[in-house]
Amino acid sequence: MPLHTATLIHREDGTPWSPDFDDVYHSADGGLAQARAVFLAGNRLPLRWAERPLFSLLETGFGIGINFLATWQAWRDDLARCGRLHYFSVEKHPLSLADLAACHSRLAEVTPLATELQAQWPLALPGWHRLYFDEGRVLLTLLFADVAQALPAIDARFDAFYLDGFAPARNPQMWNSGVFRHCARLAAPGATLATYTAARVVRDGLAAAHFSSERLPGYGRKRHRLAAEFRPPAWHPAADLPASTPADAPVMVIGAGLAGAAVAEKLALRGHPVTVLDAAAGPAGAASGLPAALFHPHLSPDDAILSRLVRKGLLTALRSWEALEQRGHGLTCSREGLAWHAADAAEERSLRETVERLRFPAEYMAFLERDALRERCGLPTAFGGCWFAGSGWLDPRALVSAQLATAGISTGYGARVERLDRHDGIWRVFDASGGLLAEAPVVVLANSHDAERLMPGLCRLRRIRGQLSRIAAALPALRCAIAGSATLVRLGDSLVTGSTFDEDDVETLPRAADRARNLAGLRRLWPECVLPDDGDLQQDFVGFRASTNDHLPLIGALPDLAVLRAQGLQWRGRPVAELPRQAGLYGAFACGSRGLLWSGLAAEIITCRISGEPLPLENDLAAAVDPARFVLRNLRQGQLP
Repeated sequence: MPLHTATLIHREDGTPWSPDFDDVYHSADGGLAQARAVFLAGNRLPLRWAERPLFSLLETGFGIGINFLATWQAWRDDLARCGRLHYFSVEKHPLSLADLAACHSRLAEVTPLATELQAQWPLALPGWHRLYFDEGRVLLTLLFADVAQALPAIDARFDAFYLDGFAPARNPQMWNSGVFRHCARLAAPGATLATYTAARVVRDGLAAAHFSSERLPGYGRKRHRLAAEFRPPAWHPAADLPASTPADAPVMVIGAGLAGAAVAEKLALRGHPVTVLDAAAGPAGAASGLPAALFHPHLSPDDAILSRLVRKGLLTALRSWEALEQRGHGLTCSREGLAWHAADAAEERSLRETVERLRFPAEYMAFLERDALRERCGLPTAFGGCWFAGSGWLDPRALVSAQLATAGISTGYGARVERLDRHDGIWRVFDASGGLLAEAPVVVLANSHDAERLMPGLCRLRRIRGQLSRIAAALPALRCAIAGSATLVRLGDSLVTGSTFDEDDVETLPRAADRARNLAGLRRLWPECVLPDDGDLQQDFVGFRASTNDHLPLIGALPDLAVLRAQGLQWRGRPVAELPRQAGLYGAFACGSRGLLWSGLAAEIITCRISGEPLPLENDLAAAVDPARFVLRNLRQGQLP
């Protein structure tokens, strides 16, 4: 469903007020003081996070972010602070950036933090948005969704809860029994909870969810507030805490393409010594070695799983690329926008209707009629189409090189892994002659279709050949990258077009017939083009994508196929997340033609899995890319892996 940004009015005393809920965003007696007195003190913070490696917190109702800013400031000021602070917050109606900045202008004591938050404030797009502060030690995950959809989508354990929606009488859906039950489901042992209200419905709801609450003197004009602790009965299932790997544990990544480089960078930034092995003579040696790859959203009328995953990958990629550039790495790219041209009137109508139905911000996507699209892209397109602001193209080779230059990463090329085994908690990888290549307690397979050879029985990967053509052709009117029935990128005084898409085609050398197909697509897009002798060929690129039958990648902990074979079909009724896993073995492969987008998301997911931290995306999206999903489907059909 489309998001609706909040309507905000400042009262005469400066307090932000919501006309939609007829309530204030914070106490008129001071928002920061209220946050500290009610939410931090009510959860005994910062005392409870002292010296811990990780502390996680969930808030219902982000509002203007005042509780987050107060918590972040307290974390910064605490010499005994936790190593990493995860702050999750649900918000159905996020503020516009302008309104957020206006509210923050009255919070002089946290101005530097507020400015950093505003700099990363996401567009009003549904889903989860993870922001990183203080060199990645403070993570804010904004859940832009209704609380009834947001809480069931979380699979994590939280040490503290801030219940801070508008008053129960004005916003009852934020204070119902379902919210309290989900807090209990997500509570870590000893979890605490605080809220500014002591309404009877809240006290009773918390008690029913096994939170023992105490009424305390309220802040400002409020008579009472609540502080509570999760105290489940003996029969209540114990919280299943995720396993974690020490932050300094070595990690081995097999594959130096887009996925492997992204995973290696993320783990190295967390402090892991990382060794990257690849069979090629250098980085980006396979499909990641193309000169240009497009990145843009995927559209579906119902905003399906694929569209949501692409959006999550795109937003994650844009943030990670910006962080790379801030660290001084230059990327060869354009993020000035991309035009998706409709091939015919039917596609044009479908694109228009989908954009109107989704109602995403124009800064993310918009539909343009033919003349407007022509003006935007510089080509005489026959129909209208979509304008994806912030999308464009990037040279994957430059990206991979920049990521692998991160301190803490060592590389080994010409190292084809023939087999791997685990002994005494250590994974060892061997070459064809039986020589030991490397060893580490954690291994990540990021080697595209070759992962199937090392993990037989996991699933069948589709091997898809693609040929991209670069030609010398002047096209001065072209203003942006083009996608659709034909694709086009201008690189200096040449054009890149293609690519072909041929399954189970193993030819590694360029073919004239495939070049002709690429040029034919270019002529359909631009009939007036003049390409002497079918274009002055500069270079053709051939690469092989690995894809799955459902066109989604394999990202996460790899299943323990030996256990599944030995224990038969008893697992077929379980959720995919509960299937047994091989300790310390992860996968990030089968990204198809979207490796540029899904590699950064894979890096975040795997880093969180290794460290035992909350994932950056909803549990249905995590299940959709789980490497065990095909094994589970086979089990449900009575087939062992």
